[in-house]
Amino acid sequence: MSSLVVCALFVALALPAQASELRVVTTTPNLADLARLVGGGRVEASSLMRGSENPHNVVPKPSFALRLRKADLFVHTGLDAEPWVPNLVRSARQSRLLPGGEANIDTSRGIELLEVPERGGLSRAFGDIHVYGNPHYLLDPLNGIIVARTLAAAFTQADPAGGDAYAANTAALGARLSALSERLEQRLRSYAGAPVVVYHRTWSYFLRRFGLMAVATVEPKPGIAPGPRYVSALAERMRAESVRVVVLETFSNDRVANGLAREADAAAIVLAQEVNALPAATDYETLFTSNVEALAAALEGEPR
Repeated sequence: MSSLVVCALFVALALPAQASELRVVTTTPNLADLARLVGGGRVEASSLMRGSENPHNVVPKPSFALRLRKADLFVHTGLDAEPWVPNLVRSARQSRLLPGGEANIDTSRGIELLEVPERGGLSRAFGDIHVYGNPHYLLDPLNGIIVARTLAAAFTQADPAGGDAYAANTAALGARLSALSERLEQRLRSYAGAPVVVYHRTWSYFLRRFGLMAVATVEPKPGIAPGPRYVSALAERMRAESVRVVVLETFSNDRVANGLAREADAAAIVLAQEVNALPAATDYETLFTSNVEALAAALEGEPR
């Protein structure tokens, strides 16, 4: 063996081993971006969803189960936000991925949930109601801080050597999200209490954080498409109450929303409910910046 080869082997043995990245699979792009921000270079995070689709109606691909089997951690929204998840984790055939397993991370823990229905008398007559409360909690940036802490705890348990890095990343992210929230609240402060109509109850946490009020939904009941008579009555109410904006998601029926807005002399705007749902929402922080700016423009009478 040549002296050069011996030297190379000696150097290789002397170098510290590289820490293996935690392989994290999430349901949504919001969660994937938060996982990357908390994990830094120690985490490889990817989302099963693209961002533009309705999280309640995803049809899992066979590749989803294969990805889960290779994952160290599976991160999901919890509650009944993603009704396709239970069958998916069962199909992965890994006990650690099942609810309660060490690899199954439910990020709803610690969240103050809105719109938790009364348990008595719930039925399909109420539409596609969320029986545990509104699951769109990540549309409040301060809830993103709570989720980041949940992720940091899970990552530290799986990778104790990275605990200090996860804690530092989470603290830095929390400071940025707190400052971002304060800045964007100030941006909309002159519209405090302004009424808007939402297509679906996706925006409850977002509107509460930024001081606006949803006075009605385009859907007469959750998940139920409106009929012409309902739309006309809602347009009349919007005119009477000076509601100038209809807010919808990328997966909502824009034809119905735009028709309602025209009839009510209002503006219909599509906001990003997820990272990558719209081109401007490239990460969790720009999602809020772009959404608030679009909403402010619509309230100012200059819809984008």
